[in-house]
Amino acid sequence: MAALTLLSIVLNSGAADINAGKAAAQTKCAECHAATDWEGEDAASLESLIRDIVAGKVKHKGKIDLTSAEISNVAAYWGTGGKIKGSK
Repeated sequence: MAALTLLSIVLNSGAADINAGKAAAQTKCAECHAATDWEGEDAASLESLIRDIVAGKVKHKGKIDLTSAEISNVAAYWGTGGKIKGSK
């Protein structure tokens, strides 16, 4: 079962939209978090953490509602440390 979960995360991360992740992070997460907070973390580990937070498995300041796609996108964006290629 863990292998299927890992495979799902890897496949979803590959399809993530970094620009959409930036928009979602700015809308839903920026009050407390900046992309640079996660510098050095990879998208897969961030996605797993965010999924656990949304599911209520990890303590968080407040309840956060993100779709599966938003989780993948935010993780991909934060995994870049806020550095999007071609962006200033």
